[in-house]
Amino acid sequence: MNNTDWTVEQTVELFNRCATARENGESLTGAFEYMAEKTARSVNSVRNYYYGQAKTFELVPEAAKRLGIKSAAVRRDGFVPFEDGEVKTLVERVLTAKANGKSVRAAIYEMAGGDSKLALRYQNKYRSVLRSHRDLVETVMKELNYRGVEFWNPYGAQKKADNFARLTEYIAALDERRVGKFLSLIEKLT
Repeated sequence: MNNTDWTVEQTVELFNRCATARENGESLTGAFEYMAEKTARSVNSVRNYYYGQAKTFELVPEAAKRLGIKSAAVRRDGFVPFEDGEVKTLVERVLTAKANGKSVRAAIYEMAGGDSKLALRYQNKYRSVLRSHRDLVETVMKELNYRGVEFWNPYGAQKKADNFARLTEYIAALDERRVGKFLSLIEKLT
């Protein structure tokens, strides 16, 4: 079943159950679980349908009124955007944890200090960054490689710290005078 398989009666029942839960100070999860079982859908599917319909009813309140749906307004917590440094830290911690055998979820849950809501926020941001900001992820991987930190490459095979590659990058970043000094130093060491 998909979202277009919802009947008017099921939609009204879902919204009435959610309104009752709100009036009683309860979370909507119970209403979602009940409707998931009743309609043979997943809880996430019911939740997604509810919020999608609630948004529609907010835009077209006459539709909700005609169906007898009292309150379709969705409470939204204040949106808190991620800061650049916070995103880089998130990506770095997940990539290094994966290289050490942890799952993405375990790394994120640990980073969130066991807070499920925060973990979900981190997980959504991490997936979004992988999908839409590959340049940022590649910058983080390059920095990890430069520092000699083992990390997991989400776009390919696992990348282990490669000292030769790091040395090559270091030398390439030097101007001619510094390259000469560096090579003289290496010559003295051998």
